Amino acid sequence: MSGCLLAYAILKLSPSLNVMLIDENPQQAASTSHPGFDARSIALSAGSCQLLEQLDLWAELKEQAQAIDDIHISDLGYGGAVDLSGKHNAQPFGYVVALQNIGRLLTKQLAACPQLTRRYESRFIAIEKQPEQLICELENGQKIRAKLCVAADGSDSSTRELLAIETQTSDYQCAAIIANVSCAKAHLNKAYERFSPSGPIALLPLTENRFSLVWSVEKSELARLLKLDDEAFLAELQHSFGYRAGIFREIGRRDSYPLKLLKTDKAVTHRGVCIGNAAHCLHPIMGQGFNLGMRDLYVLARVISQVEDLAQLGDYQMLNNYWSARQNDHRQTILMTDSTLRIFSNSSWPVIIGRNIALHAMSFFPGLSAPIVKQAKGQFNLFKGKRN
Repeated sequence: MSGCLLAYAILKLSPSLNVMLIDENPQQAASTSHPGFDARSIALSAGSCQLLEQLDLWAELKEQAQAIDDIHISDLGYGGAVDLSGKHNAQPFGYVVALQNIGRLLTKQLAACPQLTRRYESRFIAIEKQPEQLICELENGQKIRAKLCVAADGSDSSTRELLAIETQTSDYQCAAIIANVSCAKAHLNKAYERFSPSGPIALLPLTENRFSLVWSVEKSELARLLKLDDEAFLAELQHSFGYRAGIFREIGRRDSYPLKLLKTDKAVTHRGVCIGNAAHCLHPIMGQGFNLGMRDLYVLARVISQVEDLAQLGDYQMLNNYWSARQNDHRQTILMTDSTLRIFSNSSWPVIIGRNIALHAMSFFPGLSAPIVKQAKGQFNLFKGKRN
């Protein structure tokens, strides 16, 4: 999704440029069957929605999106909880959108761009760096000359490796189970983040009074939970989550993926850059991964649009301008996400007491929750090298 959105943003802001999309997956008859636009949903922060609006994509997506007006955070078994409300503002914290809907819209918009060339069932096997260009070789032997190559092919990015951009990875030794669930009572546009001994559980409100479930579990428990029938799985979920959202009634298809932290000290190299999950892969505990990537692609497209001479496209100055605008956001978002996970996964009594005192304090003094609210809304100044 990051690659398609970046291609669209570049052509929207710089219509004179030529863009090529390289995709390892086969071309599908419908965009919804593409692995990048499957049945999952994604939480878009208010800031991401604003960026999509500037790209003229949000109006159509909003019709099929579900607003997040409130966020409930709690620590199961210890009483600490806080309700974050966005109702006193004119704007929700964000919206939840099905990836399939984004896929349909992007397929339609990109099909109308004559400057775009798409290559399916293709991947790079070599990238030669030259002073004024890159020569990128595909599996079929075709060589593509480009001013800039962007790796947007996920956390296991082969393009990033060919560009020689180094990353650091930490395995959280857990996995996320994702599915759509429904409850007996209305969700009222409220999202839940519930920290339980079995792992963090997030419920994001969907249309038709459903929730998008993201349940982080230990790897040793994953196979057992996935093998359970629907009734038994919902019983386990109910036990782990509690009854704050109501009684779970139905569940859709369950999928899972491993959870890890991936980051890079510098996401740019000579005429190359990685964005989205290729540059950072975060735990879904705060729903920050794609929103961080959305800011990546928007800033990159803007920086490209500011290039006055084609000879400057992809050069050191352009990429340095991009990274200067992005590195603080990367570091702070990754630090906040990773720190929150480690604090709420810690079973030490001093840590448990401290985090529950903090949750209670935020309930009585709403100003203390300002950093969490700000991160959730994702409305940052993107072009000053710092967030304010």
